[in-house]
Amino acid sequence: MNISKIGRIICISCLILILGVNTIGICYAATTSELNKQKNEIDEKIKEINSEIAGTKSKMTDNLNQINELNAEISTYENEIGDLQARIGSVNVQIIEKEANIVEQQQKYDEQQELLDKRLIAMYENGSTSYLDMLLSSDGLADFISNYYIISQLAEFDQELLKGIADTKDKIQAEKDYLESAKSEIQQTQNAMKNKQNSLAASRNQKKAVVSQLSEEEKALQEELEEYEQHKKEIQSKIAQASAKYTGAPVAPSAAGFTSPLPGKTRANITTGYLGYSGHEGVDFACAGGTPVLAVKSGVVYTSTAKMRNGKYVSYGEYIIIDHQDGTMTLYAHMQAGSRLVFEGNSVSQGQQIGSVGSTGNSTGNHLHFEVYSKGRRTNPTPYLP
Repeated sequence: MNISKIGRIICISCLILILGVNTIGICYAATTSELNKQKNEIDEKIKEINSEIAGTKSKMTDNLNQINELNAEISTYENEIGDLQARIGSVNVQIIEKEANIVEQQQKYDEQQELLDKRLIAMYENGSTSYLDMLLSSDGLADFISNYYIISQLAEFDQELLKGIADTKDKIQAEKDYLESAKSEIQQTQNAMKNKQNSLAASRNQKKAVVSQLSEEEKALQEELEEYEQHKKEIQSKIAQASAKYTGAPVAPSAAGFTSPLPGKTRANITTGYLGYSGHEGVDFACAGGTPVLAVKSGVVYTSTAKMRNGKYVSYGEYIIIDHQDGTMTLYAHMQAGSRLVFEGNSVSQGQQIGSVGSTGNSTGNHLHFEVYSKGRRTNPTPYLP
């Protein structure tokens, strides 16, 4: 077997070897009894808080308490469905991008393969002349060095071409693997969303049945509760729109730099905690009426208003929302009548007094209701507070 044939066999063997190579948590769960105990404790807390936020604790009947709990369920399902829809939209966008990238990578792969085929054909057609033959046939040292340089360049080109083909093939496979995973995720998410929609419909039907049994007095109170829930949703929607301009990562609570919204108070002074979608979507500080309410961080006043109906405070009563210009926004509610000191568009500094503690709106006594939004979403304020 001559040298040129050996060279061709080695080259083709290397090609096959390179193209054939492919690249390749601990969960802690509480016991069932612990989880059930935690759930029961939370359920009891939700019932208590749902009465408190209504501002009419003494008037809350079993029917109204049941409606309040159903409202919390409905709100939870609506938010979860919204999250699932957003995830499906995001994954669909990624799928479109990946499919376009596969087309691009496949074109690149085809071009590289065509170039390699031409290179192999050329080597075959000129098989009688090997790299060694070129060197041995050099006419003097200068010619030898020149031929050696040419050979090294050709060898380097061959290696880069083979590596490029292998890399492109790996990228195509990775993109195809991602597509398979993404499409599977969408199917699972759609199934989960369908289950949530069924649960939402069941809760709404149950609520409708309870509402039909309310007395006139209960119906009047129910309208007030519904208005409060609707107002919260409107605020959430507006803040989400205003926060869309912040495209960076959310500010971590430890990096937010918030101070307390009340003089001398810390998270240890919170009297009613955060329960998310299930009812209480902020934290409360019970304190004397007239206590100064302070901006936790510098920013621009997004909203400063009083929520009223028929001359009566409802919902959040006197409240202020501040945009801290970093993706976080804070809400201060139930403030004293006429105590707001800043208005929409005003710049505020950290620690500046913006109003006074009161009990306007759906409130049973003097306290500050404080909420934090991160990139348009309500979040637990406690980690943000000193």
